[in-house]
Amino acid sequence: MSDIFKDSNISSGFDLLQILKGHFDVGDSNSWWWPSYLSLEVQNGIEVRGARTHSPNVMFCIASILGQNTKYENASSAIYNLYSYLTKVIESRISKNDLEQLNEFKSYKYPNLAFISQSRFCNNIIEIISGMNQSELINLIKSAGFHNQKSQRIILLTKNILQDFGDFESFSENVTREWLLSQKGIGNESASSILNYGLCRAEMVVDKYTQKLLGKLGFEFDDYYEIQNFLSKELEKAKDLYNYDISLAQIMARFHGKIVEYGKKHRI
Repeated sequence: MSDIFKDSNISSGFDLLQILKGHFDVGDSNSWWWPSYLSLEVQNGIEVRGARTHSPNVMFCIASILGQNTKYENASSAIYNLYSYLTKVIESRISKNDLEQLNEFKSYKYPNLAFISQSRFCNNIIEIISGMNQSELINLIKSAGFHNQKSQRIILLTKNILQDFGDFESFSENVTREWLLSQKGIGNESASSILNYGLCRAEMVVDKYTQKLLGKLGFEFDDYYEIQNFLSKELEKAKDLYNYDISLAQIMARFHGKIVEYGKKHRI
C-alpha cells in the first residue's frame, strides 16, 4: 500500500478524497478528468484543461459502452473512428453558415470533431447511429473489442433513446438509473458513467480500481451501492477543498479520476 495512506483514518469518501487530492492532479477548474474533443488540453488521457463550457454530451454515453472490457486507448481509437465518420455525415447535411463556424475550432487538436461535439449536434449523432447498418458500425469500432456486441448495443441504445424520450435533451433531463440498467449491455458502472460524465449528474462511478483500492484499505462491501454510498459520504464538504465554484457532480468525476490514476500508477 502506498505511503500516502500511512496512518490514515478513512471513514468516508471525503476522507479518501482529501488524501488523493494532494497527490493526483486531474486538471484545471474546468476539468472533469475524462477528456472529450472539446477539451482544451489532454495529457496521458487526462483532461488537463477542460472545455470552456460543460453540458451533457452523448459521446460519453457511447464511450461508456465502448470502454467496457478494454484499454482506454482502444476505446479512444474507436470513438475517434466513429466521430470522424459522424463528422462527414453531419457536415454534408448542415448549412454553409453552420460550416463557417468551424473557424472557431481551429485551435483544437481535432477541429472537426470538436465542432460536432457541441451539444447542439447530440440529436444528429443519435439519429445517425440509430440508422446505421451494424456492419458499418462494427468496422468503425473494431479497436474496442467485442465489436459485434458493442455495435448492437450502441445502435439499440440510440433507438431506445429516440423511442422513449424523443431527443437527447429530454433523455438527459429525465432518464433514470433504472431505465439505463434495463438497456442491454449497461450494468452499474456503465450506468454511473453515463449519469456522471455523460449527463453531468451527481453520481459516483465505482470500477475495479475503486474496489481494489478499498479492499487494500481493509474495507469490505456487499454490493455496488454500498461502495457508492461510502464514497459519496460527506462529499458535499469537499467543495471547501477547492478555491473555485465546483458542483458535486464534478467533484465526483474528478474523485473517480484520482482513484483511477492512483490505480494505474500503483498497478493495483
